[in-house]
Order: sequence, then C-alpha cells, then structure tokens
Amino acid sequence: MDATIISWLSAMSAVVVRLAVWGFVLLNVAAVAGVLVTRSRSFVDRWTSPWLAANVTVIGAGIGVPIVAGLGKLMVTALAAPLGALAALIR
Repeated sequence: MDATIISWLSAMSAVVVRLAVWGFVLLNVAAVAGVLVTRSRSFVDRWTSPWLAANVTVIGAGIGVPIVAGLGKLMVTALAAPLGALAALIR
C-alpha cells in the first residue's frame, strides 16, 4: 500500500508542476499581449496587482505542492516499516 501512496504523490506532484508551468506561461503571454494590444498605461495600472497575485499563486503551487508531496512520501516511507512490523506482531 505504501508504494501506491508514494506513486500517487509523485504523479500528483508532477501534474501540478506541469499545470503550474503552463499556467505561468499562459498568464504572462496574455499579459504581454494585453499590453502590446492596448498600449495603455491605465491597463497596466489596473491589471498589475491581479497579475502579480496570480503569478505568486501559480509559482507557490508549483513549488509548494512538490515540497508537501515529498514530505508526505518521507512520512509514508518512515512509517511503513514500523507499522508493517506491528501488523506482523498482531497476526
């Protein structure tokens, strides 16, 4: 069971990183396109804060989820042996 959980955490982490990279690229391409199309200072003033918040969120997810998944894999690995030995003693 521990191998299943570890593989699921690895797969989930990879999917989140892939989505974060694509989200970051698409978000910034859209921002550059918006600036080039409008060439308006008011557009930049109005959209800088939401753009920055979205970038921080995407980068945070792309970095944070793999860290948490790695810690989860470490915990599963650390607890698998003692719990397996305990289950063997109970049988």
